Amino acid sequence: MKKKILDKTIGIGQMIVTFLIYAVVQGLFMIRAKQLSWVAVIFIFGLTVALLSLIYGIYQRRLNQVNDWHFTSYNKTRMPRFTLKNWSLAFLGFLVICILQILAGFLIKGEATNQANIATHQQQLNPIINVMLIAIGPLFEEIIFRGVFFNWFFSKPGKKTTLFIAILINGLIFGLLHEPQIDLFTVLYALCGCVLAAVYLKTKDLTFSYVTHFSNNLAVFLISSL
Repeated sequence: MKKKILDKTIGIGQMIVTFLIYAVVQGLFMIRAKQLSWVAVIFIFGLTVALLSLIYGIYQRRLNQVNDWHFTSYNKTRMPRFTLKNWSLAFLGFLVICILQILAGFLIKGEATNQANIATHQQQLNPIINVMLIAIGPLFEEIIFRGVFFNWFFSKPGKKTTLFIAILINGLIFGLLHEPQIDLFTVLYALCGCVLAAVYLKTKDLTFSYVTHFSNNLAVFLISSL
């Protein structure tokens, strides 16, 4: 019992640490200067990669200790599964999120706080930093919200009810952190988080939930830039 409590405490601590690291990276992304020097851009990129490697290492180290889900890890017996089925699940997840956002456009008035902030910053950021925001942001979020979360708090596959609860809780956390003002946009982000969680659990590989997440962010960016 004590070991289980200690395990969960460590899990909460690591999730907080990884989220704080991501907050630092977001701060770097939000530097409002279109004319950043190449030295500054290289420094930001280098620091981002170093911090990304750190949290990915935390995730992989945990997988090498406990991996009853058989998620992809450094272990040679759990290499990436680049199958047509997994790519199809990633694409299906992207389509579902797109449909949710289209429906939200008809049902919800106004704009999500998170999206409004991103739109404002996009006009003030160096284009290279913008690309990093679209491509690297989802990678951080998938490692933290899917990888670290599931391997610490739902490390053992359970009944379908437990799986549903795990996906729901993961979606709620994702939704609240993207839209802390409790409203319909929180529900939208939570549903999107549930879709990403389902893709991860079905494919057992962060690659595919990342592809779903990145594709959505890229589509939103392209549409908002028109």
